Amino acid sequence: MTPLKISAAALLALLTFAVAGAAPAEQAGYGAWILQYVEQDKVYLLENLRTRVTKNSEKTVIDALLAEDGPRAARLFERQLKAYPDPALDSLSKARLSAYNAILSAPPDARRPSTEFAFILQFGSFGSLKNARELADRVAAHLPVTIVKRNGMHKVRSRGTFGSREEAAGRAEKLPFNSFILQGD
Repeated sequence: MTPLKISAAALLALLTFAVAGAAPAEQAGYGAWILQYVEQDKVYLLENLRTRVTKNSEKTVIDALLAEDGPRAARLFERQLKAYPDPALDSLSKARLSAYNAILSAPPDARRPSTEFAFILQFGSFGSLKNARELADRVAAHLPVTIVKRNGMHKVRSRGTFGSREEAAGRAEKLPFNSFILQGD
């Protein structure tokens, strides 16, 4: 039997397809990617996966993670656990439901920090989600961020809040990006 000769370029192309091609969705799904984005606090990247996932468990979890309504997100996490159990995602759904239930069982005044004294940083506002993601990726290396869609614009904002305008300004000064301070909304 004659050994098969394959060029380095062809081998690289085969490896690239095996690692990054369409195969993950057909084989194991995108569960690892979903968990990675959540762990890295880059939930906004799930929008990219939303159109590619084929497993009901992954679709449901992505919808829950991107939901802006807490009760709706909780219902979706519960649906995933009951209707579409998935060992790769069950622990994430259980953890999110546990956190949600802990908030509901907290005293009313502890459920939500007062927005009267909560401030956030905003780094940009874009009509294009792609442009917002590009900025969010750069800022995320320095501070957790989120992309919020308001009135058709994609706003790149700090994920957490600051207790005072001075605290927010102090953090902004340490970042290599321009930003402005907003009272939390």
